[in-house]
Amino acid sequence: MDMRAVLLDEFGGPLHIRRVPVAEPGLGEVLLRVGACAVDQFDLAIRAGRWSHAVLPLIIGHEISGEVVAVGPGVAGWSPGERVAASLYLVCGHCRHCRSGRETICEDFAGHVGVSIPGGYAEYVVLPARNLVAIPDRIGFPEASVIANAIGTPYHAFTRRMRLRPGESVMITGAGGGVGIHAVQLAAMMGELAAMMGARVLAVDVTSAKLEAARAHGADLVVNPETDDLATVARDWTGGRGLDGILELVGPATMPAGFAALAKGGRMVIVGSHTGTELAISPHAFYLNELELLGARNVSVGELAEVVDLVAAGKLQPVVSGMYPLEQVEELHERVRNRTVIGREVLVP
Repeated sequence: MDMRAVLLDEFGGPLHIRRVPVAEPGLGEVLLRVGACAVDQFDLAIRAGRWSHAVLPLIIGHEISGEVVAVGPGVAGWSPGERVAASLYLVCGHCRHCRSGRETICEDFAGHVGVSIPGGYAEYVVLPARNLVAIPDRIGFPEASVIANAIGTPYHAFTRRMRLRPGESVMITGAGGGVGIHAVQLAAMMGELAAMMGARVLAVDVTSAKLEAARAHGADLVVNPETDDLATVARDWTGGRGLDGILELVGPATMPAGFAALAKGGRMVIVGSHTGTELAISPHAFYLNELELLGARNVSVGELAEVVDLVAAGKLQPVVSGMYPLEQVEELHERVRNRTVIGREVLVP
């Protein structure tokens, strides 16, 4: 049996749709019929060659949902016809971090779906069975493809790293993007648990469309850092107290203002950085005010199951702004490259 797939033949080169053989699932693996594959900036980084350990030709795509078609040897608990969402990290499952639920920092980390193994820009994909989480019929495949990365990432950051509590104030930079728009929803949902305590969400982005989207999804205040001073706005917004938490999705372009806006005991969690890799900070503010600077990576499978439950209950809404066939992948990549996509756009093979 063969399938249509989008292949990358050279870093920085064009994508090509070809017919290729469908792989057989091996030990501990499952073959999925791809229902949808969301597209994000990571795909563009792989395509550009910034993950040069990828073996070409490559099928990229890591935000995958689909239906189980076949299972390989040693797989228990999955049967053909089951609907699933998939995590993207290739982890060992038995090191000390995996055993404690912190598989995102697996000691034997083997890479990413769509980099180290073929991904979801195709009609079928083979994935480790340990990466899968069941989804109910009421969650469509396009929405399910968004859950692991775009929703799971901020969920892990808020609940396990920042430990955001009801009644706290939080700022989200890059709030109109795929991860950011879902982070706004999550923070607003957590704030609803303590509405009388004044829990609020400040969303930061640089276009009016993304700021309007952030407000529509629960932000109490939206700010454009190109026209307003973030630290001043955040301090005024919190009555001079400062922010309890910051989810940093932008990097050095917004981090200095974020540090200046943190309250005593405040926490900044860095999830991503597309504005640089270096930042000079003074340690004095950190020890004088007991500030915390934390990192967060993606989501564990256990956390992914929690997110699926929240989506199924209607407490979170995956933001899918467009669905496209494989033939429109170049057009979709161009919109992602120009950062005009609100939420996620997805390929539907």
